[in-house]
Amino acid sequence: MATVQSLGIVAPSSAAFRKNVRGVEKQVSSRARVCGGVDYRGVAFQVQRGVSRISAVSTEAAESSDVAELVKARRAVQDQTLDGQIFSITEIDTVGTKEWHPAVVANVQEVATGTRCITLTAECSREQVKLEHAYMKAGQLAQVRIGEELLTGVACASPPFSEEVNAPVLYKIRGDIPAGTTKLPQYSLAAKAPIDLHVTEADSASLYNLKAGDEVELGPFSQTGLDLRPILFLTRYSTQIIFAQGKGIAVARAIMECRDGDNGSLNLGLREDDRYGLWERKRAKVRTVVESTDGENWDGIVGTLSTLWDEDDIEYDPMTTGVVVCVESSKREEMRTLLAEAGIPDGQIVTWSVEI
Repeated sequence: MATVQSLGIVAPSSAAFRKNVRGVEKQVSSRARVCGGVDYRGVAFQVQRGVSRISAVSTEAAESSDVAELVKARRAVQDQTLDGQIFSITEIDTVGTKEWHPAVVANVQEVATGTRCITLTAECSREQVKLEHAYMKAGQLAQVRIGEELLTGVACASPPFSEEVNAPVLYKIRGDIPAGTTKLPQYSLAAKAPIDLHVTEADSASLYNLKAGDEVELGPFSQTGLDLRPILFLTRYSTQIIFAQGKGIAVARAIMECRDGDNGSLNLGLREDDRYGLWERKRAKVRTVVESTDGENWDGIVGTLSTLWDEDDIEYDPMTTGVVVCVESSKREEMRTLLAEAGIPDGQIVTWSVEI
């Protein structure tokens, strides 16, 4: 006699959803007993752009009208409950982790002269990517392989993947199954989500010249992420200031888009970006500076980050101000001098210490 061996459950926080799922679980358990035990091994998640479905891939399950009816009920509950998402969950045959995973270029956007934001659809399933190889913190650098060419030190301009991306994967790994059943090895789930890379033509022409639809490989991320815990106590550090320049602008963007913040100030060595307005609406004050205009029209500040700091009218208390410094190595001494003169203690400063 076959038994109910595995059942995948997507469980958002909605109380109505949980109530409906519990009702379906009871039906599955009771109908399995009535049918003499139905083999339900083939249940798999399939979530794609807001359409969350569970499909039966087992031949025996497909032949059972009772099981098909329950699967249909689950689809209806999930379709009505889950919001649209930008990630996708699919079943794959491969089980186990690998260091390199295929990625597809989804979009290429010119953000400045000689600088592009390249969006990849990347693998981020916890079943496929080891935790130590995953993108977990702003400031980590990506490795990209294009054919035989290996590129390292590629800055990520989007925040680490949301926990929602791996929610179905983690529920499946946890292996919730009805009482009296046996937990067996199952299929593996792939989770795809977008990640933005900050690319300059000077650093890599091959990466810079990628087009939508091109395929590359994404490898382990470097362990260069920022540890922001020393300044995360908003009751202690009510003002947060980020200085960003060069590749550090990508890191600053990843920090800003991680979650909604409180009050803050962002000082950038970049002329403009469409997202600055969004950051301002989060009550983050954004100020930009360029080292030279190169003959182009520019009505902003020209100089260095020190010039920008001197020109700005920000009000702050040095003892309640946290600072994140995301600048290239050649600018760090300038920042140390600036912050020392501002009276901000070293213990309240987090520096992205990457040699680039």
